[in-house]
Amino acid sequence: MEIGILLRVLIVDDEPFVRKGLAALIDWEAEGFHVEGEASNGKRAIELLKQQQYDLVICDIKMPEMDGLELIAYVRENHISDAKFVFLSGYYDFQYAKTAIQYSCCDYILKPCQKEELLSCIRKIYGEYQRESLHAERLQTFGKAYLERHLLALIWGKYDSEDLDYVRKKLKSADTVAFVHCEISLDDRRFAALSKEERKEQQRQLYIHASLLLKQNDYVIYNLMKYTECYNIGIVYCGFMSQEKGMSSEEWIQWLQEELTSHIGYQVAAYMGGEVKDISQIADSYREAILMRSLQAHNNENYRFNRAEAGQAGSLDKNHKAKLDELIHMIELNDTHKIREKAGEFYSSMMSSGTGMEAINSHMQYLLYGLLGIGYRYDADLNQQEIMQYIRETVFTPENKQEKRQKFQQFLLEYAEYIAQLRKNTARGVFASIEAEIEENYAENITLKSLGEKYYINCVYLGQVFKKKYGCSFKDYLNKVRIQKAAELLLNSEKQVGQVAAEVGYKSLDYFILKFEDTYGMTPLKFRKNR
Repeated sequence: MEIGILLRVLIVDDEPFVRKGLAALIDWEAEGFHVEGEASNGKRAIELLKQQQYDLVICDIKMPEMDGLELIAYVRENHISDAKFVFLSGYYDFQYAKTAIQYSCCDYILKPCQKEELLSCIRKIYGEYQRESLHAERLQTFGKAYLERHLLALIWGKYDSEDLDYVRKKLKSADTVAFVHCEISLDDRRFAALSKEERKEQQRQLYIHASLLLKQNDYVIYNLMKYTECYNIGIVYCGFMSQEKGMSSEEWIQWLQEELTSHIGYQVAAYMGGEVKDISQIADSYREAILMRSLQAHNNENYRFNRAEAGQAGSLDKNHKAKLDELIHMIELNDTHKIREKAGEFYSSMMSSGTGMEAINSHMQYLLYGLLGIGYRYDADLNQQEIMQYIRETVFTPENKQEKRQKFQQFLLEYAEYIAQLRKNTARGVFASIEAEIEENYAENITLKSLGEKYYINCVYLGQVFKKKYGCSFKDYLNKVRIQKAAELLLNSEKQVGQVAAEVGYKSLDYFILKFEDTYGMTPLKFRKNR
């Protein structure tokens, strides 16, 4: 028999020689068991069952103070232990056996206990434990995978009400939520020297230790990012996690980073996105955590995103901030003429003699957040380390200002083209989803803006692609779908024209009739009569 963990056994009998005899009768450990306790009656057994977990109780029925049947009844009714029970008795009594079965007794053995009979009994019990353990493991794995699927939908910002409801049901509610990205740093030379398989094993250890620190793994996600050289996990931070330890969120992220580094033995970096009020907003925190990772470039520390400093940029010069906002907008639109013009103006202004290095750094960071924010809108799994390194080493250096100005302009032009390509790739992948959504929800108030927000595509660009792909505007495409559905209703129901118009999404009957005539060359009533 292949033996895994040893199941703990408690022997309960008022006769000491019986207890010793049972312990010595068979090789318990060879069968997957270990005799860990003895008791002379039911009351003493209850004390031991309350102190630690036992898997099997072998118990005499007739005992002073509390007999075996009273013991199992008390244990089951008070939910003290889930241990399996095997009863011993000097004689067979049907009523005893019936009561024992009522309380889920596994077996009933007559004294004197025979070795082969006891072996047969405990082998059956061990087999049951193995099957139950496998079933529980499968259920846990399935449950975790199912939760993770819904949780990832929220993290990526592409979820529906089913995803949100399931996650809220499974995770403990919290006043504040944030996403934490943790990874073993490749800047740790000892870790970098490991083989790929050894690194993956350390990543698994990171996941295990994080789950142990949090005392459950529902809040931990393995290998969230797709980078081939990023050995990471994700953690959904909830406010109660730091409150239970009497810490602020800043102290908690510091504690987490230090604990994981200590347990793993390699340097762990932790990046925490800004706190949000509800799990439905976790995508915002996720993007901020990844922004922090990109901007900090693996300094082997922990970082916490601060929206007041990064997102609002309250310390920026208003004039410069306005220019930056306009420049970022032009990059998203890929307006090459405006990018050259605005980038040149901004760079010259930043590099003027009156601008200090602190102000330059603040404006540069604001620009980086803006650029990365555009990128992550179209692909939440971007790896932009090379871009960040390029900006640091090339764009904002003091020598050869004219050359650097040109390089800065060229970089922004290339980034705009890069975003345009991302947008195209994203659009190709989601147009099937958009078509299906219009087909299903054509009667709702669907707009380019609502579709753009849901699928992270600029609504202006989405409108252009609609025209190119379908040869008509989005509004005309939606009208076409609605009129087709109206025609089907006119042919297959007795509903009045006004009812049909309202059912397919038209508030104005006159407008509906006008659009119907444009499509079919006749009024809805004439269409129904002719068909």
